[in-house]
Formats: sequence, C-alpha cells, structure tokens
Amino acid sequence: MSNWQAVRHDPTYTEPLDPEVIPLCDALNAAGFVTTTSCSGHGYQRPCIWFEHSDDKRIESMARFVLEGLHIDYGPHTVRIRKEIHLDGEYSWSIDINCWDINADTPNLRESWLKSGTKGMGLVAYLIGAWSDLETREKFPKRKQV
Repeated sequence: MSNWQAVRHDPTYTEPLDPEVIPLCDALNAAGFVTTTSCSGHGYQRPCIWFEHSDDKRIESMARFVLEGLHIDYGPHTVRIRKEIHLDGEYSWSIDINCWDINADTPNLRESWLKSGTKGMGLVAYLIGAWSDLETREKFPKRKQV
C-alpha cells in the first residue's frame, strides 16, 4: 500500500488518482479511514473505493448515515458498502456507486456514465463529511457557558 499523502499530492507519483475519485478519497481519509485502491470506472464500470478494515461499529455507523442520506435524496444513485474477506484472514471494505440514470441507449454513454458516477461520488463524499462532523460533535460536545 502506498502512502496516501504521496499519492494524493505528488504529481510525479507513478499511479496518480483518477481526478473523479479525489473528493471521495479525501472525505474517507479525513474521516479517519485509510483508502487503499480506487477507480472512477472511466465511464465503463461503476466507481469503487476500497479502504482498510478498522472498527466495524464505526464503519457501520458511517455506512448507515450515508445510506439514509441517499434514501432521503431519492436520486439516481445507490451505494453498496461491503466488507470483504481476504484469503490471508484480513478484511477490507469497499464503496461502489451504481448509476441508475444511465442505460445502454443513453447518448454519449461513456461520458454520461462518468458524469453520473462523479456526481454520485460527490454526494457520498458530502455525506461522509457530514457524518464525520456529527461524530466529532458527539465526541467533543461544546461546554455550556455559565
């Protein structure tokens, strides 16, 4: 696994991030999750971000917040957040975005798919940021002034 800061900020890094995934990777990393792999789908498949296993309860809290936020929006995106079991006994998690507003006969299919996937990743990034802010406020509530 590469150092996130090197991948994110070094333009000479040999495998730069797809620009479309940067907001979602940034949101996950800012919330304390360590991203390991990402792909925007390049207009051919759904975007997906993988991150290291940490605390199941915390990840499930984030996942439920994101899924509830998407349900309220009723937009054209659904999200799958999955725990993956590896042969070495380790775990990882992934988030992938499905774009239901794109069909095989959609004009400019590749560009439309990429645009919709990018929009979906942006919404998920926003929701992760909102969840992280809420989690921080719950951990460190403001003191009441006397």
